[in-house]
Amino acid sequence: MKYFEFGKENRELVVMLHGGGVSYRGELPAAEEMAKVYHVVLVAYDGFNPDEPETEFKSPMDEARRLGDYITERYGGKIDILYGISYGCRVLMEVLRDERLTITTTIADGMGLRDYPNIRSRWRKEVYCFFFTGLFYVIMGRPGPRRKKFLAKIAGRELQEAERILYGKATWKRWKNQDYFLIGKKTDYSLFGKTHMYLWDGIKGSVDKKLSANLRALKQKGYPFEEKIFTDLGHGGLAGEHPQQFSQEVQAAHRRSLAGGTDDAI
Repeated sequence: MKYFEFGKENRELVVMLHGGGVSYRGELPAAEEMAKVYHVVLVAYDGFNPDEPETEFKSPMDEARRLGDYITERYGGKIDILYGISYGCRVLMEVLRDERLTITTTIADGMGLRDYPNIRSRWRKEVYCFFFTGLFYVIMGRPGPRRKKFLAKIAGRELQEAERILYGKATWKRWKNQDYFLIGKKTDYSLFGKTHMYLWDGIKGSVDKKLSANLRALKQKGYPFEEKIFTDLGHGGLAGEHPQQFSQEVQAAHRRSLAGGTDDAI
């Protein structure tokens, strides 16, 4: 696991978690822009880092635990802003579980609100991963020109963005481990109460429309969060394609958190 740090001269700490099956490079422009205001830690998961191709992705829990170690040892366990995109929101939820950490503002961008199936037997999990994970592995893990165009279309993103962030050298084991250890695990939405929680979705493509389908049900259950929908942006498009606007939105959300959730921001 590698941590890229920018803007160390700034006081407030931002931790950024990228999506699954892709590299940290998708968030690099946003991290560099945010460093004008914040101290940014951009996380690169094991197994999906072009700079460390020999590493292995073990589980989202393992990534979150080691990130918690890093923040606790170096920064006293305090995170001002925690941001995750797509699968990074799975890691984000594990980070929220860490009792050593204090997190003021949390932004989950394009978070899937459906749990993995409740499968207990090992061989059934293997079968599920073969079909479910295997589909994404074929499309994203070994992306050719047509597959890149397809991914850009359904995500509502630019083709050059897909070419920049996709990582085609991860092994099948790394891909499987992303999903295997989440099968049968229920998302603990009560963790939203540990932070000021924001759920963002860019619904220009079809991906986030499906991912955000349970927003209303989640609200009805009384979990504390605020939502923001970006109709003109695709999945992760704000951080990936509009770093200046992304920084402005993050700053506004954080100001709102510090003001106690008043109407002064976003």
